[in-house]
Amino acid sequence: MRKRPDVTAHLSPQLAELLTGNCYCLAARRASRRMFRLYDAAIADTGLSMSQLGAMAWIKGLRAPTVAKLSKYLDLEQSAVSRLLMPLERDGYVIRADHARDKRKKVLVLTDKGETTLVQGAEGWAAAQRRIEAETTTDLDTLMSGLNALAAAQGLAKD
Repeated sequence: MRKRPDVTAHLSPQLAELLTGNCYCLAARRASRRMFRLYDAAIADTGLSMSQLGAMAWIKGLRAPTVAKLSKYLDLEQSAVSRLLMPLERDGYVIRADHARDKRKKVLVLTDKGETTLVQGAEGWAAAQRRIEAETTTDLDTLMSGLNALAAAQGLAKD
């Protein structure tokens, strides 16, 4: 194995630490990208990304939420949620319907195609979950507890 050159010798201690793999943010981001690739591959036959599948699962779980409510649960700006929803609406997975009590509001609802695809995607998602559990030596319960605690400490707690 080829040894990496020391790129930190001329840096401040803070920048050197950032590049050594000890940065929690960069490590989490790198792990997140790799996880998304694994999950996206597991659900590829649905034509959805993991972000889209997650949004659809929340739409079903929240039983016809508004975009504002969905954005709260996804921890995204409403404009980002709207962009996430565009292909789902265009491709017939999600529709906007009148709110039952407030006709000024629209709610998000899965179509029959969306429901079927969500079930199919959940099967692929579950396969990815089992693969991670089988291939990792990390205590996943501790990891999830730590990630959730970190999110809660940063004001990102699940409601």
